[in-house]
Amino acid sequence: MRYKSCYWIESGINFDIDSYKVCCLYSAKGGGNTIIEDHYKGKPVDWDKVFEFKKMMKDMHKRGEIYPKCEGCIFLEEKDWPDDHTKISMINLDYWTKCNSCCSYCHTMQDKKAYNKFKNYNFLPILNDMIKRDILRPNGHVSFGGGEVTLLKEFDKLLNIFMDFGFPLTRIHSSCILYSKAIEKGLKNGCVDLIVSVDSGSKELHRKIKGVPSYDKVWKNLKKYASNQKDPYAVKVKYILIPGENDSYSEIDLWLKKAKENGINCVLHEIESKWFYARRENVPNNIIAYFDYAKQKAKELGLKYELYERAEHMMSYRKENEVI
Repeated sequence: MRYKSCYWIESGINFDIDSYKVCCLYSAKGGGNTIIEDHYKGKPVDWDKVFEFKKMMKDMHKRGEIYPKCEGCIFLEEKDWPDDHTKISMINLDYWTKCNSCCSYCHTMQDKKAYNKFKNYNFLPILNDMIKRDILRPNGHVSFGGGEVTLLKEFDKLLNIFMDFGFPLTRIHSSCILYSKAIEKGLKNGCVDLIVSVDSGSKELHRKIKGVPSYDKVWKNLKKYASNQKDPYAVKVKYILIPGENDSYSEIDLWLKKAKENGINCVLHEIESKWFYARRENVPNNIIAYFDYAKQKAKELGLKYELYERAEHMMSYRKENEVI
C-alpha cells in the first residue's frame, strides 16, 4: 500500500540506556524520540508490544495522518511499503555511556563520572533472542552509537554476529582513541562504516572540544583504518559545528586538509544538537555559510561531502523557506 513512512517505522528499533524506541532521530519538527518502552534495563523484549506499536503508527500513516513525533521528518517517504509487521532490519545501539573523551557538547558532561560508571545492560542476549525467534531480517543495517564502542565489552562478539548473519553494513561511531582489530576486520571485509567526530582542524581546538589530548593518536588511527578500508568511502571524519566554539573557516580548512593527508575520502558535516534544537527553523545565514563553504572546499579537494542528520534537516528547512 502507498503511504508516507520510513524504514525505522517499518522495521527499525533503537536500544537506548533506559528505553527502546522506534528510532534515534530527534531533529524533526515533531521532536522524534518515539519511546515504545521506558525504564528499560535489558529484560526480554516484548516483541508483540513492539510490532503492535509499529502497526499503530503505520495505520495512522495509511489514513493520511502523521504520527506527531514524526511531523516534519525528512526521512518520511511516500511509496508502496511492504505489508510486513514482524521483522526488524534496522537497529541503533546507544545503551552504554562509558567513554574516553569528554566532548563539550555531550549530554554526559552533566555528570561525566556518573555516566562513566553507569552499568549498562547486555544486548547480546537480546540479539540471540531475535535470531532465535526469526525476528531479525538478513541484509539489514546496524549502527553503534554510545558511549565509546571500543570500551563496550560485548562489542567484538556483537560485530562478528552481525557480520556472520549477513548484515552488509554496520555503522560504527568511535572516538578513535583506541584502535580496534574488529573494526579493522570489518573495514577489510567491506561491511563496516566508521565515523569519527574530530570537530576541529587544529590540535589546540581539538583538545578544548574533546577534553583530552588525543589529536595525534586519533589521526594516526584514522590513517591506519583508512589504509585497511575495502570501500574507499568507509572511513569518515565528522565536524560538528558548535557556534561560538569551532565556527571558523580556518578550522574547516585544516579539518579537510587533514582528512585528505590521511587517506580519508569522505567527510561529514553536522550542527551541534542543543543549539540547533533551539533554532531549528530559524538558523541564521552566517551559520549556513559554513556548510556551503565546507561543501565547496571538499569538492575542490576531491572529497565526498555529506550532511549528517541534524544538518540535513537544517538544510531542508532552508530549501523550504528559500532564505532563512
